[in-house]
Amino acid sequence: MSVTSGHEEAAASLIFSCPRAEAVFPGAGVRLSAEVPAVLLLDEHGGTFVLRVEGLKVMEAPGPEAESGVRLEVALPPAPALIAGIESFAARHRLPLAPGSPAPEMALRPTLAACHVPGQNLFVYSEDSQLEVRPKDGPPLKITVTGTFKTRPVPCREADVVVHLSRSEMARLLSYLLSLVRA
Repeated sequence: MSVTSGHEEAAASLIFSCPRAEAVFPGAGVRLSAEVPAVLLLDEHGGTFVLRVEGLKVMEAPGPEAESGVRLEVALPPAPALIAGIESFAARHRLPLAPGSPAPEMALRPTLAACHVPGQNLFVYSEDSQLEVRPKDGPPLKITVTGTFKTRPVPCREADVVVHLSRSEMARLLSYLLSLVRA
């Protein structure tokens, strides 16, 4: 994980490695996956907080029995680096971090969960999704996004997954990550 800044005025980002990243939408005949660890970027754009997964490739379409949604396993860095990164990101964006003990899992309501499918110029999206975060055995964190996904044609060049969170939902996510690493 690292904290980066492109410009002095630009917002810092949190960057994590995803040993497993997959987005499957059988109704649209879409499957995106990473052949090598993908990158999960937590960032802010104009007041909208974004989780973006990069490094995905369009794969063979899933069978109709496949479960729709996004599944990520996120590698967490050593505690001191993660704590410093989260606190810096939260301070830069004035996100309140709430202390607490970690729950077995946490659910968030994204304002949008979507993926871009190049080649097909397809945008798969849900405006009514749920994002669940839970620790997994070992160091990875498991993130799943489920919901009712729709499609529409949109020109795109890169396969990715994008999840938009409100300010309060990002603050909850960061607080949860801090509680996990401090436990």
